[in-house]
Amino acid sequence: MIIDIQLNPAVEPWEAIRDGVLVAEAAGFGTAWAFDHFDGAMLRGTTTLECFTLLGAMAAVTSRIGLGSLVANVANRHPGVMAMSAASVQAISGGRLVLGLGAGAAPNTRWSGEHRLLGLPLEGRLADRHARFGAALDELDRWWSDDRAAEMANYPRPDPRPSVIVGINSEPLAELAARRTNGLNVRGDHERLEPFLAAARRARQGSDRADQEMVVSVWAEWDDALADPEHATRLRWERLGVTHLVMVCRAPHDPAAIARFLR
Repeated sequence: MIIDIQLNPAVEPWEAIRDGVLVAEAAGFGTAWAFDHFDGAMLRGTTTLECFTLLGAMAAVTSRIGLGSLVANVANRHPGVMAMSAASVQAISGGRLVLGLGAGAAPNTRWSGEHRLLGLPLEGRLADRHARFGAALDELDRWWSDDRAAEMANYPRPDPRPSVIVGINSEPLAELAARRTNGLNVRGDHERLEPFLAAARRARQGSDRADQEMVVSVWAEWDDALADPEHATRLRWERLGVTHLVMVCRAPHDPAAIARFLR
């Protein structure tokens, strides 16, 4: 199981995030992930850093660790703009980006306030949010295609194309992720974790990606106990076929804890 990390720019300044990612890189973490929120209150803070700007900065100060969005909400940007942003991070990082995507929340939830203030529309029906998500994947395909239209020639295109994973919270989204992307991410203690993964594997087998390995990623709040490979929860995740564990530091991180986590 590959161990990843996510630090919180709503409770730590850029300098601390930078130093923490460098410690994680030296310690051997697989990927450093960035949140995608505009309102720091969503992450228990008073401000935050924009996702792709932060990823570009992290790319510039690191050389080996993977970099990713967990997750970039397709409601936050026009999908063409997101395609350009991701392509730019891929270039700056030398090909280390993993693009994590999410379908977004419904209006009138605790997550929707930042969209309202920014004038970003949200669909009320789950099916409509999933349709918008599928359309965003189509747009990524269009902008990143090797044979895209000549008029797109001078727009950034990632080389290589980054892996895409999907943050899921329903079986339909798990199925869509399995059919159309490299994998999925879900909260490790979600009560429907097993049905989600089962639905994803069924969809994968019936898709044109059946012969490709699927990334199965879970996230958990930072817990020093999870450093133990024999921890009961980690063993359960392994039995379920989890390939990546993202350790999320919502509070300011402890550099010493990061440095010793993989020892």
